Amino acid sequence: MRTLTAKMGLAIVAILVIVAIFAPWIAPFDPGQYNLDLAFAGPSWQHLLGNDADGRDILSRVIMGTRVSLGIGVSVIAVTMIAGSLMGLIAGWYGGLADRAFSFVCDVFLAFPGFLFAIAVAAFVGPSVVNVIVILCLRGWVSFARLTRGQALSLKEREFVQAGRAIGVRTPRVLLRHLLPNMAGPIIVNASFGLAGVIMIESSLSFLGLGVPVDQPSWGGMMDQGTQFLLVAPHLSIIPGIAVMLVVLGFNFLGDGLRDMLSPRGR
Repeated sequence: MRTLTAKMGLAIVAILVIVAIFAPWIAPFDPGQYNLDLAFAGPSWQHLLGNDADGRDILSRVIMGTRVSLGIGVSVIAVTMIAGSLMGLIAGWYGGLADRAFSFVCDVFLAFPGFLFAIAVAAFVGPSVVNVIVILCLRGWVSFARLTRGQALSLKEREFVQAGRAIGVRTPRVLLRHLLPNMAGPIIVNASFGLAGVIMIESSLSFLGLGVPVDQPSWGGMMDQGTQFLLVAPHLSIIPGIAVMLVVLGFNFLGDGLRDMLSPRGR
């Protein structure tokens, strides 16, 4: 990490991970604890970010929302990265009819705008953390699949791959021990940018009432609840909005840094 923005991204992501892991111990109050006497209270020494319409501590809810957003993001990226990379790797390696069929399926999925696709499916199945993960996985694999397919088409013609095939190395070993490690850099960079996108879509779905259920703290849900009181207590929406902005910015900065570091020019 050579640039300032990359270091900033790494710092933001590191803080995010620590907060998500230790959220129950870091949160100063129970995020679901009601205290109507403190409804709409602004920031104070006891409640650093103020309280919402039900008197719940906003800082505690933002902290617990970090665990929800990061958990969904990591789950989606892990599933889509593994599934998409393997499918793209196989399609690019074998080519022919399988590759053409694979490309057609990818084009069909890409024909639907990602966010509109997520809204349509979420409206049908209802709000749930598991549903959000499944919905985002349904289309998220395409970016990894297309990336690894392109890498496989290029790498399978390289000398080290041809030499391995010439001496009788089995195809699974060539794919997993030679091709996949050589395309790990672009996959990692894509995963970093993908995490930012997943968190943004999850927050948007929760804002529309189609993502995380209202009884669980989520940044999108907090922004949605705060829109009813923008003139009375704008901090109800502004604070979770800033949290989303910082996290997305952090992962984008980290992705830029990883891209520069892992590219041939950056080494």
